[in-house]
Amino acid sequence: MMNAIHPMPRRGRFTAGMLLGLTFLAGSVHAQEGGSIKAGREATQTCAGCHGAKGNSPTPAFPSLAGQPAKYIAAQLKAYRSGKRENAIMNGQAAGLSDQQILDIAAYYAAQERKVANPASEGSEMGAQLYAHGREGVPACAACHGVGGHGNQPAGFPALRGLPAAYVGQSLKDYRAGKRAHGQGSLMLPVAAELSGEEIEALAAHIATLD
Repeated sequence: MMNAIHPMPRRGRFTAGMLLGLTFLAGSVHAQEGGSIKAGREATQTCAGCHGAKGNSPTPAFPSLAGQPAKYIAAQLKAYRSGKRENAIMNGQAAGLSDQQILDIAAYYAAQERKVANPASEGSEMGAQLYAHGREGVPACAACHGVGGHGNQPAGFPALRGLPAAYVGQSLKDYRAGKRAHGQGSLMLPVAAELSGEEIEALAAHIATLD
């Protein structure tokens, strides 16, 4: 368990203009429209094997999708379908989806209640500090994802509560490496680029405790 907050060297600056850009986007992006919850329920029958009934995953190997913004889910499915986001399982699953099916799946999962059954019992003080307050060059995660990790539905910023540490850590590393530059993921690139490996581990440990 990491419990010390270490000052990190300055490696660039997350400018006030970029922060204003995030704020503007959060306030101006509307929720995804055009999906049918009923049709989405049918379309997600095969998804339940990994992501659980109603999108609440029974295993840390796969993320929960319940309660995620429809805009975010639709963007990820389109990225998997096009190959812009790579995953051996999801690329194949999304390959045959139509635009309407993607909207339906997104609408269904966005309408489901997110449940966190087993949050991690031990976190990281460094991760908690970064999440709530950030540091020079790195904005607070809470500014977009919420203090409790509930996300922002209108803006399409995903909920983080209930995500396992391994998934969060790998996602941050992928952002840092530029592997998830599609859609709003591009907002994460300058943030993740400033994070050290220790900070990524610390953030992942803290986020896994959010319930």
